[in-house]
Amino acid sequence: MRRLFKALGRGGRPLRIGYGRIFHEACADSPVLTTEADFRRMHHLEGAKLAEAASLRGTELKSFFPHAELTGFVAAARAAGKVEAVPLASSLAIPGGPVTRECFEWLILGLVRRLEEAGPLDGVYLALHGSMQVVGLDEAPEAVILRRVREVVGPLVKLVASFDLHGNITPAIVRELELLVAYRSNPHWDLAPTGFRAGNRLIRCLREQVRPVKAWRKLPVLLGGGTTLHMIAPMRRVFSRMRAMERDPRVLATSLFMVHPFTASTELGWSVHVATDGDSALAEKLADELAELAWEASRTPIPELLGIDAAIARAKVSPWRKLGPVTFVDTDDTVGAGAPGGSTQIVRALVEGSHSLRALIPVHDPELYAALVTVPLGTTVEVVLRGTPGYAQPPVKLCGVVAAKAESEFGKRVRLEVGGLEVAISAEAPLPIHPRYWRELGVSPRDYDVIVQKNLFHYRIFYAAISFEHLPVMTRGATSLRGVVERARSIPMRPREPLEDWRAGDRHLRG
Repeated sequence: MRRLFKALGRGGRPLRIGYGRIFHEACADSPVLTTEADFRRMHHLEGAKLAEAASLRGTELKSFFPHAELTGFVAAARAAGKVEAVPLASSLAIPGGPVTRECFEWLILGLVRRLEEAGPLDGVYLALHGSMQVVGLDEAPEAVILRRVREVVGPLVKLVASFDLHGNITPAIVRELELLVAYRSNPHWDLAPTGFRAGNRLIRCLREQVRPVKAWRKLPVLLGGGTTLHMIAPMRRVFSRMRAMERDPRVLATSLFMVHPFTASTELGWSVHVATDGDSALAEKLADELAELAWEASRTPIPELLGIDAAIARAKVSPWRKLGPVTFVDTDDTVGAGAPGGSTQIVRALVEGSHSLRALIPVHDPELYAALVTVPLGTTVEVVLRGTPGYAQPPVKLCGVVAAKAESEFGKRVRLEVGGLEVAISAEAPLPIHPRYWRELGVSPRDYDVIVQKNLFHYRIFYAAISFEHLPVMTRGATSLRGVVERARSIPMRPREPLEDWRAGDRHLRG
């Protein structure tokens, strides 16, 4: 029992720890910038409202995860005892284009104001992403956030942060933190456990039960690792070894970051991070081992990317259609990675092709949405679908019936019934990772042959019992994986160059 109490951080002096979030994943090539309105629409809570949401009885991220990182942190504080968890501010927006400078300052000033009002603190925990990009800012925004927090709380308050495992870790980020932790699952289901781990380590550190020392490596890798799903090869071996490392009581945290490759950062690259309890030599040794494992896993190429016609042909003969729709993962227009979701190319191929497939397709077209939202349901219309303004997509003529309208945290949208196709025309970037996106429009995803996803991973959590075949489809958009490979970099990077060792790239990327 004594060992359990120590592992929970119990038995020490009373503590006050502030907690909050600034979370956004950006795509440099999206024509739609991210503004304050995007955060307010998706998730923005402060003070007492944040405390209510980040409790086991609350709902932290509505329609996505009832319990996320901040709920996990609060649970760690409660388990440790004699810890006052002080709610600050929490803001999250759907991935999109770079954040405007005005929005970034609003986010930071809101967090800073709450810190100033909080009174004396022993520590601060923040849930960050690691792949934010801000217009005109030439360093990692997360590093700026941490630096501004440090200016308020002073040098003695300890900072700990959690990150998405697609975060891009930089020297400036590592330098400001006592330690950091990342998600352990892809698709990401362990948000609350990640917050618990971060809070637990922070509390134990503040009570001088552990003394974190850090080591990290940064690999010249942008893409690789197959599907990068944590539960299957080749990444399964890496994540299994990380869990085994943490069974050693000397090891506080191990993290792997398979970077989000769509920002304009010059410091992109996979990275690994290890924190141990006062054992610097062990941290360095494990960081090297973990870097080698990740490097070897990155040799496995990403899955084959299909053209639209090839994907349609596969779907037509797929035996999995008997159990549910085949998923077309629109890799080049992935809203979950920051694209605007306004590609019209899959719609055009399905409208113009000769097939009998019934499909669900979301498309961002705010101008067409504005034209249709006032049209009575049941009206037949002839329209032109153009997609996101400024996105250079081919126009598609559609003749269909205005079948349904919906407005929720999934955004504003109109369902246009075009033969066997259901096109959800949205005012905002569509992220239909949950079946409720379509059920709110009066259709059941299980009844269709194809469903188009604008997300690479997370939708699989919610569609696990509905869709059983997933085809990566290339279109022409802001999150082109081909573009990632072809883009010139400051140093040689995998998979563009067949590198045999990671160490020279590590020395450059870590400065």
